[in-house]
Amino acid sequence: MDFGVVFEWIKQFVFLVWSFDGAKVIICHTVINVVVALAAALMNGEFQLAKLAEFLVKKLLPYVTVYVVVKVAGEAAGLAWLAPATWAAIEATLTGDLADNLVKIGLPLPDGIKSFIIKS
Repeated sequence: MDFGVVFEWIKQFVFLVWSFDGAKVIICHTVINVVVALAAALMNGEFQLAKLAEFLVKKLLPYVTVYVVVKVAGEAAGLAWLAPATWAAIEATLTGDLADNLVKIGLPLPDGIKSFIIKS
């Protein structure tokens, strides 16, 4: 196996993913979520390095993969509306996670927002 070819394929795939604005937003939003979640875990004495890796594998990887696949397949099938709808659903989930972690670090949110967004 030629690792140069494999590395080049991976590099091209990363460039493809990064070329989509929606993927950039999902990645950046996930990084923000990780930072806030780390702060919340450290403040509450619940930090576990394994949870960080789990979050990235269970959130970032699937969300970016789903978005990219839907964007590429949707455009190929003439369903251009599908990618923005998928992006909005992913962003709503990430926003809920972020709000949950902001409450954990002590940011006061109005009760109406808490009941609508916060899952725990």
